[in-house]
Amino acid sequence: MKVCLIEPSKFVSLTNFVSTISMPPIGLAYVAAALREAGHEVTLVDGPGSAPRNFFFFKGIRVRGLNREDLVQRIPQDSEIIALGCMFTSNWVYVRELIKDIRDRFPQAKLIMGGEHVTGFPELSLQQAPLDAVVLGEGEEIVVRLLAHLEQNLPLSELAGVAFRTAEGNLQVNPRHRRIKDIDSIAWPAWDLFDIDQYNEVNQPHGASQGRFMPMLATRGCPFQCTFCTSPNMWTTEWIARDYKDVVDEMQHYQKLHRTTDFQFEDLTAIVRKDWIINFCDEVVARGMNVTFQMPSGTRSESIDAEVAQKLKAAGCHEFAFAPESGDPRILKAIKKKVSLPDMYQSADHAMQAGINVGCFFIIGFPEDTYRSVLKTYGAMVKCALKGFTNVNLNAYSPQPNTESFRELQASGVITELDDKYLMSLFTFQDFGAKKTSYNPKFGDYELSFLVIFGQGLFYVFYFLRKPRRIFELMVDLASDSARNKSNKMAKSALKDAFTVVKTRVKNVFRAA
Repeated sequence: MKVCLIEPSKFVSLTNFVSTISMPPIGLAYVAAALREAGHEVTLVDGPGSAPRNFFFFKGIRVRGLNREDLVQRIPQDSEIIALGCMFTSNWVYVRELIKDIRDRFPQAKLIMGGEHVTGFPELSLQQAPLDAVVLGEGEEIVVRLLAHLEQNLPLSELAGVAFRTAEGNLQVNPRHRRIKDIDSIAWPAWDLFDIDQYNEVNQPHGASQGRFMPMLATRGCPFQCTFCTSPNMWTTEWIARDYKDVVDEMQHYQKLHRTTDFQFEDLTAIVRKDWIINFCDEVVARGMNVTFQMPSGTRSESIDAEVAQKLKAAGCHEFAFAPESGDPRILKAIKKKVSLPDMYQSADHAMQAGINVGCFFIIGFPEDTYRSVLKTYGAMVKCALKGFTNVNLNAYSPQPNTESFRELQASGVITELDDKYLMSLFTFQDFGAKKTSYNPKFGDYELSFLVIFGQGLFYVFYFLRKPRRIFELMVDLASDSARNKSNKMAKSALKDAFTVVKTRVKNVFRAA
């Protein structure tokens, strides 16, 4: 079948540093490879990657990439299947309007969608947009089966891993499909469909920018059950690692094909097994690859001792992050975050002694939080700064789709409507320039907003006081093509986007004149 895959343009805010990341979408690239392997003819429209310096407004929020009209025009007229990805529910408010535009232009095509958003909210997605079906969870195997059913006009009622609209217009959510056990059998991402050079020219990766970069996945899933995280619903709690030699083979392939020197591992929990990470590092060293790599999404501390830290550094690890989320053991227990703060600090010491930059993620505003627990989190952040962490990211709590915490808030009547206010709160929770939405009765919206800004500022006060030369290093990084740590990279990305916005406004003024 003729399939067109679409990566929708994305919301961006200059004060939401996560939104300034510009990375090729690895999930869609994997799906494209799976469809090709199954014999389908695949084209792709990458909204953000095709116009990374184009910004426009939608409902008062800036969007990066192709506008809806331009994106729809790029879809081949003979497309039989049009499939979209949507990782973040916060982007759904925009994506659903794009889907309506596509349906108007392609009334006969089958419209399907995958990603964390539709996995969490399958009924909402089918209710609010003219989709024919959505893929739940890990997509490569399910989407191939779905297209086989559509091509042969087979009923979807018994197809695991999908939700769909019946001929009568009713919505049906089928049981989930099993995870792929042999992940080494999954085809490498179809990066030839993307403009990798364009992404590298923009140079706004997830982690610190250390050269020509490429996203990677070495493992899938996470073995833990944090109450606020979408991973258990998206991936279950099964952690599966690829053959470390296959991972290194893929890295070498990108070295030759794309001149890649820096690899951004987007794994949910990259380091779980000590033996796997040691074997991986030894393989990279043995092949003399001379690369750097980052693990910016967060990893566990249990497997990082002095031996592992030294091997990570020898293999090229530049920076990684831990994700304790709270500095209060009571909150850690409530959110099922199985982490020992003393052990994490010890692992961080090993990493920093080896010469690896270490970052950390914290959240305040959990329904279980109190002023005391917030103060303990502040204390943990200050401790991180004094120890030498190069980045700490503090966010407000947000009830992500169909998480345990979200369901509890629904049951207690705190969340009653899945309206646009709720959906957009899943974007503003990371935006330092926007009012947060508090789901904790102890904190109002503005109070939580202040607590987040104060806490983030507190870290950076001690961060710069500990090493004042970091101010000079930041200035140097702002003028260079690289960034020595994630903090500097975030500042660079925000300034780049701000410069583009100002330049566009000036051009528009002269055109109007």
